[in-house]
Amino acid sequence: MYYYEKYNAIVLFLSMAFYTISLFFLFKRKIFSLIDPLILHLTWCSSGLALLSGYFFDRGIDFDGFGFVSVYLFYILGLYLFLDTSPKSKSDLSLILNDNRNKKLFFISLLLNVVSRYEFIIYAINNPSVVEWFLYKFKQIESHSFIQYILQVGARPFFIYYSFVLIHAKKTWRTPLIFILSINVLLDIFSGGRSAIIGLILSVGYYIYFFRPFFSQKRLNQINKISVLVIVLAIVVGAVITSFYKRESTVEEGMLGMINRLLAAGDGLEMYLTNHGSAYVKSGPGEYIKSVFGIFLKRIMPVQSQSVGWQLYELEHGIISPIAVGPNYILPLQAFVLGKFFIPFYCLLISFIVAFLRGNKLSRKLIVNQDLAFVLGLLSFEPVLDMELFILVICGCLSIYFIFIYPFKKIRFLFDWHTVIRLLLNKQKYETH
Repeated sequence: MYYYEKYNAIVLFLSMAFYTISLFFLFKRKIFSLIDPLILHLTWCSSGLALLSGYFFDRGIDFDGFGFVSVYLFYILGLYLFLDTSPKSKSDLSLILNDNRNKKLFFISLLLNVVSRYEFIIYAINNPSVVEWFLYKFKQIESHSFIQYILQVGARPFFIYYSFVLIHAKKTWRTPLIFILSINVLLDIFSGGRSAIIGLILSVGYYIYFFRPFFSQKRLNQINKISVLVIVLAIVVGAVITSFYKRESTVEEGMLGMINRLLAAGDGLEMYLTNHGSAYVKSGPGEYIKSVFGIFLKRIMPVQSQSVGWQLYELEHGIISPIAVGPNYILPLQAFVLGKFFIPFYCLLISFIVAFLRGNKLSRKLIVNQDLAFVLGLLSFEPVLDMELFILVICGCLSIYFIFIYPFKKIRFLFDWHTVIRLLLNKQKYETH
C-alpha cells in the first residue's frame, strides 16, 4: 500500500509542500543552482517530516514521534549554522583544471569503472532478455563479490570527477567524454538504477558548487532552465524502470511508485512507530557501533549484527528474511539507536560532518587533494541518508584513491620526443654504414 493511500493524502502533500518551501527559503543563500544536491537533501528532510505529520494526524503524537521530529530540527539547525558559502580561490581551481595529470587519471578511473561492471556484463550475457537486466540490482543483493562492490562504489566518483574536469577544460575532448558518460548512465539504467540520471544531475550540481567561481549568473540561469527538462526526463525514466520491477506492471504504476518514493524518505520511522520499535530495537553506544560497522566487524570478529532496517522489515512483515532488506539507516534511526539522550549532540555532530564533507574552510585546509575533496563532497549527505552504507562507500572510495589514484598521481611519465628521434636517426645512420 502506498503512503498516500495509507495516510491522509491532503495532509501528506500539503505538509510536504510547506516543509519544502520553508526549508528552501531558509537555505536559499546556501543553494547555488536548481540541481544543487542541497535542494534534494532539503526535500528529503521535508519528506520525512511530511510522513511523520501524516502519521501524527492519523494516530496522534507519541514520545518517539516527537523524538524523531527533534532529530530533524537539531540537524537542520546545525546544517544552517555549519554550511559554508565562501567560494574557493579561482586561481587554485584553474590549476586543478589545467593539471596535466587529469588525462592520465581519467583513463585509470575509466578502466576501474569498466572493471567494476564485470559482474553485470556476465549477468547480461547469461540473461539475454533486457527485462531481466533491470532486475540485476535485486540479483546483486542475493550474491555479489564484496571486492567487486567496493570497486564499483569507489571508482565511479573519481571517474565522474575526471570526466567533468576534462569536459570543462578540454574542448576537443567534450564529445567523446559526453558519449562515454552517456554509455555509463545507460549501463546504470539497464542494471536497474532508476535514479541513475538523477545521480548524474546531482553530480553536475555539485561540480557547479565546487567550481562556482567559473559559473556566471547568466550561465547558471541557462543551466537552471535546462535542468527542469532533464529532471522531468529523469522522473519519467525512473517511472519506466520502476514498472519493470514487477511482472505485468505498467508505466502508470511505476509513476505512482515514484510519487510514493517522494513520501517514503521516512519509511523506517513509520515502521519503527507502528511496530513499537523501541521495545525491539536495542540501543546504546555498543549497539550503535555494531549497527554502523557490523558489516566489517562480522568479517574479523564473532559479532552477531543485523542492520536496523533489516530488523524493522522483519517487524513490519512478521517474517524472518534470509537477506539484508529494509529501509535505510537514516539519521533519526541512528540517533535512537545511539540513545535518545544523545540526540542534540549527535545531530549537531552529523551536521558538522556533512558541512565538512561538502566543503568548508576547515576541510580546505585538511584535504589538499582536490579530486578526493570532490569525491567526499559527492558523499556529503550520505551519513544522514544511510550511515552504514556511507561507511562502506567511503571505505571503497578511500581504498581506490590510495591504491590507484594517489600512486599514479605521483608517477610522472617523461617522454622526450626530440631525444627519441635523434637516437633513432643515429641508429639508422650507424646501420647504413
